[in-house]
Order: sequence, then structure tokens, then C-alpha cells
Amino acid sequence: MSPLIARTLFRLQERMLGRRSFAVLDELERSQWWPRAKLDELREQRLRALVQAAWERSPYWRKTMREHEIAPESIRSVSDLRRFPLLEKETIRARREEMVWHDEGPRLQLVRTSGSTNEALQFCTNSNREAEINAARMRGHRWVGMERGEKEMYFWGSPVELNAQNRVKRIRDWLVNDGLTNGFALKPELVPKYVDYWKRWRPKCIFGYPCTLALMVPMAAAQGIGLGALRGHGLKMIITTSEILTAVDRRTIAAAFGVPVYDSYGLREAGLVGHECDRFTMHCMDEQLILETIDPDTLQQTDGKGELVVTNIVSRVMPMIRYRTGDIVTLSNAPCSCGRSLSSVSISGGRVADFVVTDNDVWIPGYAFIYICRSIKGIVNFQLVQERKGELRVLLATDRQFPFDGIKQVHQAVQKRLNSSDKIHVELVDEIRPAPSGKFRPVIGKLAAELRKSLA
Repeated sequence: MSPLIARTLFRLQERMLGRRSFAVLDELERSQWWPRAKLDELREQRLRALVQAAWERSPYWRKTMREHEIAPESIRSVSDLRRFPLLEKETIRARREEMVWHDEGPRLQLVRTSGSTNEALQFCTNSNREAEINAARMRGHRWVGMERGEKEMYFWGSPVELNAQNRVKRIRDWLVNDGLTNGFALKPELVPKYVDYWKRWRPKCIFGYPCTLALMVPMAAAQGIGLGALRGHGLKMIITTSEILTAVDRRTIAAAFGVPVYDSYGLREAGLVGHECDRFTMHCMDEQLILETIDPDTLQQTDGKGELVVTNIVSRVMPMIRYRTGDIVTLSNAPCSCGRSLSSVSISGGRVADFVVTDNDVWIPGYAFIYICRSIKGIVNFQLVQERKGELRVLLATDRQFPFDGIKQVHQAVQKRLNSSDKIHVELVDEIRPAPSGKFRPVIGKLAAELRKSLA
């Protein structure tokens, strides 16, 4: 499909879904060059509108503001946000329906997400909110030379079985030049097939998890497959997401594919937080979000390094005010040579995915198992531990919604995802302790860590 036709079809899709994605994109293209004072004025205006809507439309926020003696008109600047309490995931789980403005916009949806931390969470979104996220992502891609409608290959999760709805989505994605290669089950014999497919499909960009792309490099090298050949078939860049892109992985992937590797960072429940520009600065979406950092132990404000706290100032359907993300970051207002007035963020803790290696030598990243959290109610935390080949332990922390046959459902879901004869032991536990970074890891792959040393 030609980029122009694909872009036009995407515009039509967004319009049919009630999303102003391209209008928002035009606004973002202008505001990123504004003087910082003008940009801050816009942010304060949007913050005041958000707080007023939360007061008028959200019983939870109205009660919270009364308890903390916050009048809507008293919130005039970003610094006034500190009068609000921090918003915890547990509060969203318990009070979600009291937060939602059901009539804020079209196509209200309840989304279940567990994110890279594997902490199951449900929140509401709608067309207005999704348009803002789509626009922010399109702008971020433009920063590195990728336009909507140009061919982008998602090296991503793919359902084991495609139902009718998924088939429709695959066709729709194909029409707008979005390809898909399953990044949830990588083994050496698949590498030449994937590379051949990518050569035929000719993507300009590959978008995927750093862990999977980095793992593909030694697998290709061991078979004498030159990933750099993809440059001759249209590849210009790789964009990563969902976990930390380490300096080592960035160098490894860039050297093997022969193209620059850019990173992006977002949270499904909070929005796109940052995207790298062509100078490798990860700029924040300042027009849409107010970002703070706190000490995760004392909860006191810090000067730019600490746990990220997000307020989404363009989403009123379910106001997220001072939401604790659990991610450790560093915020900065240092100018970038690209000339944009946007601030920047770097991620320094959390978001690391390990692999499970099945008894038939398939490498499956931790993100693949997060979908199990989304499919079975009552799973709060979920962790796979693999110490030896052919055997896995599945730890579950659950709540009252967990069904009576939940253990059986989890066993079947993991077995289906593995597609192997590995022995699976499912255990209910009171809690799953986080890693030292404070994040919950979906997989602790001790076997994979040992095997990766032999691949290097």
C-alpha cells in the first residue's frame, strides 16, 4: 500500500472512531517550538480545566478535594498540584467507577492492563483520550523521520489463535501499512524466516521490545545472517518501547542492523510519556502531561530524580492526578540541540523483561505472560520463575475476583503460551516481592540468563 493511501485510510479510520488525532497532531507540531513560558501557560490552563472537570464530574475527586480542602479555583499553577494526594494503583482498583466521567466523549471503553510491572489494573479510556495518545506517538515518530502511513513492522506480541475480531484488526493494520511479526516466541530457525519476510515487506521502521531485538542479533550471527542487509530493503530505523533500552543493547542492535535505534516510553494508563528525537533526547509530552518525581520511600518531592508521578492534563474521562507509576526516572529541562522547548526524561529503574526458554528451545519474553493477567480476573500480581529447563513455577497474588477454577485457567493459559511439554507448577501466594528497583518482574529467568552467556 502506498504511504499516501495508507495515511488517508488511517485518517478515515480515526474519523470513524471519533478521534481528532490529526487535528491534535497539528497542534502539537506548533506547540513544541513555543517559548517555554507560553507552553507553561497552556499547561496551567489545561490543569485548571482538568481540576474543574474532576470536581464537577467525578464523585471520587470531589470527595478527595473536600477532604484536603482544595477548591477548584485555588489550583492556578503546576506547584498547586502538590496539594493533591498521590494516586495509588490500589485506589484506582477500588474506586474506579467513582472516577469516571461516562459522557465525556465517544466510545467509552474499560481497558485491562498489567503493564511491564505485571500489576493488573483496569481504567477507562475513550476516543478523546486515544486521539491525544495517537497524536503524541505520531509526532514522536516524525522526530526521527517516520510518517504515519509509511511501513512499520511491529516485532510484537501476536495471539496464539486469531479470532474474528483479531483477523479484522490484522486486515485493518495491513491497509494502513502496519505489519506484525510475532516477537513472543523466538527461536533460531525462525530468524531466517523473519528476515526474509521483512525483506519482502520492506518496512521503513521496526518497532519492538529491546530484549527481543537484542536476542535476535546473536541468533542471526550464529547462522551467518546479516541483519544489515535489511537497509537495502528499506529499513531506516528501529524504535523500541516497554522496557529499559540499555546502552549495550542499543549499540548491539544498531551495529547489527546498521540503523539508528530510538527509544520511547509510555504507560497505557497514563499516556505516552516520552519519545526520542533524532538527537537521542527523550522529550516529554509536556502539552499533555505534568511530571513530578518523588522519593519512593518518604514520598517527598525530589529535584528531578526519583519515582515518576504523572498528571494527565488532556484526559478528563478518568482523571489521573498525581498517579504513582513506580518507574524511577530523571527529569530535565536542559535544552536540546533540536531546538524544541520540551523537557526530557531518562529511565533509570524498572521495566526489565527476562525470558522463559521452553524445552523445545523457544525464547519467550516476560511480556508474553502479562496477557494472562489481562485475560483472567482477580490476578493482582503474576510471576514466572524458571531455574532449570523443562520446569516453571507460576506465582499468583490474587483478590476476591479470582475464580474458583483460576489455578486451572492459569495453568492452561501458560501451557498454551509455551506450546511445549514443560512442567508447570502454579502456586497462590500472599504477595510477590518486587525487585530492588521497586518493580515487579513478570519473569525471573535464571535459565535464560545462563544460556544468553553462551549466545554472546
